[in-house]
Amino acid sequence: MEKKSNSMLKHSMNYGLIMGVSLVILSLIVYLMGILKPPFWVSIINWIIVIAIIYIGSKKYRDEVLGGAIGYGNAVGYGVLVSAFSAVITSFFTILLVTVIDPEYVNKLLVVVEEEMVNKGLPDEQISAGLEMSKKFMSPIFMFFSGLLGSVLTGLIISLITSIFVKKEAAPFKDQVIE
Repeated sequence: MEKKSNSMLKHSMNYGLIMGVSLVILSLIVYLMGILKPPFWVSIINWIIVIAIIYIGSKKYRDEVLGGAIGYGNAVGYGVLVSAFSAVITSFFTILLVTVIDPEYVNKLLVVVEEEMVNKGLPDEQISAGLEMSKKFMSPIFMFFSGLLGSVLTGLIISLITSIFVKKEAAPFKDQVIE
């Protein structure tokens, strides 16, 4: 049993790395395009990456490591681990982006938030209060931990769904010899 949990950890780390790097590349493309408020198509690509990697990784783990059988709970756990490893990578990238690559990034985002509030016709007092609240949520530490939590929760939800399609019970009499 120890070997299986070890292999789950190693396998999920590999797929978490693939997912994390893929999401960082997508974020870099969006950043380099100068897009502060990503359009809907970016979210679609993000979801496709996450769903595909959790599904493919779970299926490969089931088939290549576990011999073709995995329970629903183990499949969910595997997907959450993949998401957790990916979340660490993407959260570190976010910290790197807002502190080293572009220290003015948060201020640029706040300008976009302010413009949206003005376009909605909110009074100045609400805009000021909203910007102050937004500043608190855009601190690097808060962004790191909220990124971790959000990614893991998203991974849990996706894993709950993909595991329905990945789970496969072992044949009950597979190892028995008939004489």
